Amino acid sequence: MNKNYLTFLLDNNICAVEISNVLEVLNYGNLTPIPCAQNYIEGLIYSREQGISVINLRKKFGLKTKNPDKMTKIIVIEILKTSEEGEKTTLYGLVADQVLDVVSLDDTVEGKAGLKCTIPHDNIQTVLKSEDKNIILLNFTDL
Repeated sequence: MNKNYLTFLLDNNICAVEISNVLEVLNYGNLTPIPCAQNYIEGLIYSREQGISVINLRKKFGLKTKNPDKMTKIIVIEILKTSEEGEKTTLYGLVADQVLDVVSLDDTVEGKAGLKCTIPHDNIQTVLKSEDKNIILLNFTDL
């Protein structure tokens, strides 16, 4: 069964998030710093009538930092989290080096074994195959 994914670049890796989780893509900027936040939290943006934490995935994954440029985007996603209190939808902004395209892929999983990429394997949910490219579906459970 095919699903649609928004693909983006992160340190020369093609990554993806299910399009059903994507609310919008914004230009990088207008961030409000958050004192005493984790080092990978870039700040807050105000969108959809609420403050949204923006996560620098390069810092979160321990990759080489890069200054934002005109191609840098913030992908606003919603994640459903389950806890003892019940289910809660949380919005996050993810800093991407560049947004690529929406692609339709089947669930053909390549597996992480032997994958050459700079993203720690713990942060990879699965690897999907598109033609001759590996597309990394990221794991957002620990945001």
